[in-house]
Amino acid sequence: MRVKVKYFGYLTEYFGRELEVEAPEGARVRDVVRLPPDVSFDDVIVLRNGRPAKPLDRLEDGDTVSVLPHISGG
Repeated sequence: MRVKVKYFGYLTEYFGRELEVEAPEGARVRDVVRLPPDVSFDDVIVLRNGRPAKPLDRLEDGDTVSVLPHISGG
């Protein structure tokens, strides 16, 4: 199963903008998303096909997972 993972913001410095990942059947979001050592899923926004996703959500062939850092400021 092939899944596209897109990174945004400072995460592109670690992983580039887009990766195509070969994942086993039954893979979950946490299985394809890579994060820097000092970053957890609580520190990012994850979308699956444009909708909010959780680390344990199952993926399907052709899904796109987007990983965005939280934005702060004012």
